[in-house]
Amino acid sequence: MVSSINSALLGYLSTQGQDSSKATASSGKSASTTLSPAAMQRVSGMARNAGAIQTLEDRQKTLAADLRAAMEKAGVKLTGAIEFTIKSDGSVDVKGSEADKAATQAFLKADTSRPSFANRIATQAKEALQLSTTLQQSAAISQAAKAARSTGGVMALYTSLMQQAGTASVSFSVSATASTLTYPGSLAARA
Repeated sequence: MVSSINSALLGYLSTQGQDSSKATASSGKSASTTLSPAAMQRVSGMARNAGAIQTLEDRQKTLAADLRAAMEKAGVKLTGAIEFTIKSDGSVDVKGSEADKAATQAFLKADTSRPSFANRIATQAKEALQLSTTLQQSAAISQAAKAARSTGGVMALYTSLMQQAGTASVSFSVSATASTLTYPGSLAARA
């Protein structure tokens, strides 16, 4: 994933610096690419977001592996996927077949690990929502800057785009062999 991000960043950097490198080459000086501070800031933000996405993906894989191992040790065998969502009060809601749902709820209720799996799932959802908000804001800023014709128009368009984003939800699904974390702005992190 990191190599594809590096390629995208290099492509972005080269397109942002094209005009200045052409001007330098046509003036007889050696060709070099210089970037505006705004372009560097955008690239820096893209790299931070990519790092945060990778960190969340790694944590999702670890949580899923730990949860599967603990459930197996407790004798819980999933026949299908279990989906965890976070309620507005912070509690974890479980969806799945009746048997898997009952077994998972009993497991979570009996869980004495610190932090508990319910807390770890809720923390992961909170981190995903924070990252989702950051990704949505970055996308809205970028779209507004490209589409607006005036400085005031950028803010109005950004505000409109953020209002359209609506509320975000996080879904963490685990089966006996795989897991998926899906949140707005993600493509789904699978393990």
